[in-house]
Amino acid sequence: MKDSKLIVLIDKYQQGNCTPAEKLIVEEWMNSLAIERNAFEEINEEEKLAIKQRMFAKIKEEIKPLPKEAVRLFNRAAYIKIAAVLAIFIGLAFSLVLAYDVFDWENETLQASSEGQTKKVMLPDGSIIWLKGKSTLTYPEHFDQATREVSLSGEALFEVAKDAQHPFIVHSGNMDTRVLGTSFNIRPIGKHIEVVVFTGKVTVSLPNTNKQLLILPSEKAICMPAEKEIKAQTNVQKEEYLANTEYNMNFEDAKMSEIIKKIEAKFDVNVKLTDNTVANCLITADFTDQSLVKTFEVLCQTLNGTFEIENNNVWLKAEGCR
Repeated sequence: MKDSKLIVLIDKYQQGNCTPAEKLIVEEWMNSLAIERNAFEEINEEEKLAIKQRMFAKIKEEIKPLPKEAVRLFNRAAYIKIAAVLAIFIGLAFSLVLAYDVFDWENETLQASSEGQTKKVMLPDGSIIWLKGKSTLTYPEHFDQATREVSLSGEALFEVAKDAQHPFIVHSGNMDTRVLGTSFNIRPIGKHIEVVVFTGKVTVSLPNTNKQLLILPSEKAICMPAEKEIKAQTNVQKEEYLANTEYNMNFEDAKMSEIIKKIEAKFDVNVKLTDNTVANCLITADFTDQSLVKTFEVLCQTLNGTFEIENNNVWLKAEGCR
């Protein structure tokens, strides 16, 4: 049977044009997968991963080559039937990919857990996430879509790399947080979720409703999914949200050597000075919520120097303090 005929059969089912016999074959395979859309959306990431593995195992089992002795027992009609059934199964598997986003063939999904302690996570776009308590972050190996989307279970502080062309979206419980490049903290409080903004602007919304709110620095959004409401609170003190993180990069008359230690710890890099006397320079600057590149651009303006980044190494060449 040609591939085009198999595709037609799958398309007929999706359009509701199958004969009763064709419909029965397709639905038997669908029932064997035992996945309903609503049920799938409600399960956690660990269960989704288990479903992926079972589906891959089933596909591999179905397409294993038959022993030569068994092959001789089948006639041409049997081959056609087997090919049709396998094609339907594989076609449905791809339909599930589109319907449920079960698989990501080109981009592996990664997961990080804090396990009761604050843990730093560096995302592929340069964003820094501080996971707190027992929290989990799920994110793609590469951001190659129109939006940069991650899923959060628990509490985290976000320092999102600026990218006006690719909004950053955090899915947390029944709430979405959308930004371009900013810093904020998300924390569940009972059945509610609060979002505190440090810099930039954040839009908080409740999916499947028309509820959304724009939050500015030092403001808090309190999301109540069950009540389908979002409330705002102003004049929020951010200090309690910054504990155990390296978010604060504000220095006043600090030695360059101390600043380098903070930079290395925050960005997971090794900073090398071409002139060690620069380590004694006193620096007053605020690098909070700045990228690694922006941080060194400001430093070089102060030190009249240049820098070069290669992998996890940063070489700083400077003439001295000004």
